[in-house]
Amino acid sequence: MSHGSSHRYILLAAAILILPAAAVGQVTEQQATRIQSAVPYTTSVTPKKPRRVLIWNTPFMEQSPHKGYSIPQAEYAMKLLGEKSGAFEPVVSNDVAVYLPENIKRFDAIIFNNSNGSWIRPTEKDMERLKMHGPDQDAVEQLLRRSLLDFVRGGGGIVAYHHAIGGNTHWPEFHQMIGAAYWGHPWNEEVAVTLDEPNHPLLAAFGGEGFRLAEEIFQFRDPYSRKNVRVLLSLDTHKTNMTVPWIHRKDNDFALAWVRPYGKGRVFYCAFGHRTEIWWNAAILRFYLDGIQFVAGDLDSPMEPRRPDRGESLE
Repeated sequence: MSHGSSHRYILLAAAILILPAAAVGQVTEQQATRIQSAVPYTTSVTPKKPRRVLIWNTPFMEQSPHKGYSIPQAEYAMKLLGEKSGAFEPVVSNDVAVYLPENIKRFDAIIFNNSNGSWIRPTEKDMERLKMHGPDQDAVEQLLRRSLLDFVRGGGGIVAYHHAIGGNTHWPEFHQMIGAAYWGHPWNEEVAVTLDEPNHPLLAAFGGEGFRLAEEIFQFRDPYSRKNVRVLLSLDTHKTNMTVPWIHRKDNDFALAWVRPYGKGRVFYCAFGHRTEIWWNAAILRFYLDGIQFVAGDLDSPMEPRRPDRGESLE
């Protein structure tokens, strides 16, 4: 690395580590203590090499429905997952410049921290800094889109949870990469969750047993299909209130977590992350740490869509 490029990287690192309004400052002392107690201090596997992971917060925080009670706590938990376990170096940012090709390559994986809004599109204010990368917002957005998709196709990892799937609704390829699109949340109550593959390495946190969880529960629409994703967790419809309004799916296929390959890269999505107490649930934090190690390339796990069992549909 040349002295000039090293200097530019130091400036980048300094810039993306500083948030205009530090979300983590919204975490109360009591919440911080609970999260610290729940975070695993060991990894399931030793990292193959030092990892750097971007924790991406929406730049549209004031419009985010999760700005005060989910995003700050999740950011704090994600940082601690890396710092305490040694699995990765966490870097927090809401600056879209981090997706420029020369910047995104610094990371092994990206965590979409409930990042909503059309965040891949630079704002007019962003363009004051990014105008050298294109003549207008459309051109720079296309550059950032290609850069993110190329990052994953080339072997980068994506962890997305909860409303991150509601981001960039104007960009179909984004949802194709993740594996589904948001279709409402019929439940915000205790539900039953089943393990689709109890012995899958990424489900070790749950000890092979289904569980109950109070949470805002999503349903998903196209491009969701079991032909395209390997489902890990699903809603147990036999033990969940199915009389709630606004259930659109007619096939009872309510996936809650999955993995999938994307080119040479890996994608991990989980719908949990709305309620504040999710972020001091020890089993879920272990699940997320394993997911991060999976997408970073350290934890090997099956990710190809499964063949259907007899009588089972993958639609």
